[in-house]
Amino acid sequence: MKIISMFSGAGGLDLGFELAGHQIVWANDFDTYAVQTYRHNLGKISNHPIIDGDIVEYLNNDRAILKQNIPNADVVIGGFPCQGFTIANINRSMNDQRNFLYLQILKMIELKDPNFILLENVKGLENIEGGKILPMIINDLEKIGKGYNIYYNVINAMNYGVPQNRERIIIYGVKKDLAPSIDLPINRDKSKTLKILNIPSTHSKTGTDMQSTPSYKIVNEMFEAKCKNIPFSIEKYFNPEKTYKIQTLKDTISDLPKKTNDPNFKIYNHTGSACKVIDKTNIKATRVGNRPTQWDKYAPTIMGRGSGTGGPLIIPHPEYNRRMSIREVARIQTFPDSFEFIGANSACYRQIGNAVPVLMAYNIAKIIP
Repeated sequence: MKIISMFSGAGGLDLGFELAGHQIVWANDFDTYAVQTYRHNLGKISNHPIIDGDIVEYLNNDRAILKQNIPNADVVIGGFPCQGFTIANINRSMNDQRNFLYLQILKMIELKDPNFILLENVKGLENIEGGKILPMIINDLEKIGKGYNIYYNVINAMNYGVPQNRERIIIYGVKKDLAPSIDLPINRDKSKTLKILNIPSTHSKTGTDMQSTPSYKIVNEMFEAKCKNIPFSIEKYFNPEKTYKIQTLKDTISDLPKKTNDPNFKIYNHTGSACKVIDKTNIKATRVGNRPTQWDKYAPTIMGRGSGTGGPLIIPHPEYNRRMSIREVARIQTFPDSFEFIGANSACYRQIGNAVPVLMAYNIAKIIP
């Protein structure tokens, strides 16, 4: 399927879709460093344009020009900005102007008339303004163009091989006239009124099977094969009849040097935050950036920003001698090791924290026929 990507960031969602066999044909983001990172890495597998700039200004151009400049596509995807929605922002409300950026997605859908819609956002979207906003967004999506059937669910990245507790809302739309002819990935609740998106998981806290290869190495191989245009089947690593154990930090980052900036270890972005680590005995599990980590556990949510109070962002290394490096949080987000992030440390951490984990995006992409 051909994909238009909005609010693309560094390209986690887009890379997952490309690895799943889809083709990104147009992308946009306003973060210049994220766009540079996107071009540098996604450019290895595709030469599609990514527009660096404000999507509001861009879509205010003449409609005929937009129709000509933006390719036709089967799907519009996007993780529209969530800073105003996230539970890390205690003042979240629809008065936050960033929350209206989803209206630009409506403009794009109306302009290009895709068969499918796939949107991602933080779990907090369910509760904002007393639970009124998510139904409003779904209602808007249902009415755009000739109409869409909309389904959604909250899924956790850890259930797809990502070593991280990261809950996200996934909204899936299908044109109403197309929906009867395809096998929809949905469940219905007992009342038979609620259509719940079903994205089959591969991992579980109660899983009994061990992966033969860590998730980050699998994505490394997938990305390398894609760059070389070599066929790759993820099924050689994941048996659909099995449920695998959750990936841990030991699985993911234990082979990286304990110290950052080691000139003898050639890997991109193994640089770190200078922010002091709180003593392990005093660490508070609920504070953004100070949530505890353990080798035999998965990571807490990787954040792209602070709590609104200027607190630290980057979780501590399990040894508690420093914060996680850029490469370590990139691995936790299942970015390939050859995926190089561009910009200062803070810019790189922001790009990674705002991204959709690549392996999670891959599994989401597979539901689109």
